[in-house]
Amino acid sequence: MRLLLNIVVHLNIIIMALWKISAKNSTNAPCKNKSQKIEKGMFVETSTASSTLPLGQTREHPMLAQLFKSKYGIEIDPSHMNRSYFDCVRMG
Repeated sequence: MRLLLNIVVHLNIIIMALWKISAKNSTNAPCKNKSQKIEKGMFVETSTASSTLPLGQTREHPMLAQLFKSKYGIEIDPSHMNRSYFDCVRMG
């Protein structure tokens, strides 16, 4: 038992969280180019090394904006990656 406790104490365990970030409504407000528009239900999935909501972490906003650009070709202003325009649900 003591050996098992020593092994557990010395392991560096990283807990990953899986997230689904989806557009709440159809709007062009968070878009850099106002001729572009996100549609309600558009989503991206990502993982983080933290269990904190990625929308609540400013350092994650550019990565989330890039995911929308990669998937949909829509440029989101990273400063608009927030709960006003997007929902964030933990999937795992």
